[in-house]
Amino acid sequence: MRAFWLTLFAIGAVAVLVSGWRGGEPWTAAAFVAFFASRAARSIIKRPLFAAPESDPSAVARRLHRFLMVTAAGWLLSGVLAAMAALTGEGQEWMYVAPCFLLMGALQLYLLSRGRD
Repeated sequence: MRAFWLTLFAIGAVAVLVSGWRGGEPWTAAAFVAFFASRAARSIIKRPLFAAPESDPSAVARRLHRFLMVTAAGWLLSGVLAAMAALTGEGQEWMYVAPCFLLMGALQLYLLSRGRD
């Protein structure tokens, strides 16, 4: 069932990108797709499609590390794309959103760096 929803998400992401490009707001569309794609990836990491139960603490730590990396990448990429949207005049609200996204990405990177101690 999750494969159905992931396929539907992929179709929706393509539709958002195409409509954003045609509507003159490609950076806005890309920011939305990047944000929600990271959320879909986090869902797959949290509950893998095909996985055996992991009882090994090192396997759980690796999965947590991947989860935090995908989260950081999603926030940072969304923040960069939102900043591009603001700089190209796609909406003044992106001037307020982009720094928050970048800050959240930086906080995730901080958590990743602290986890290695």
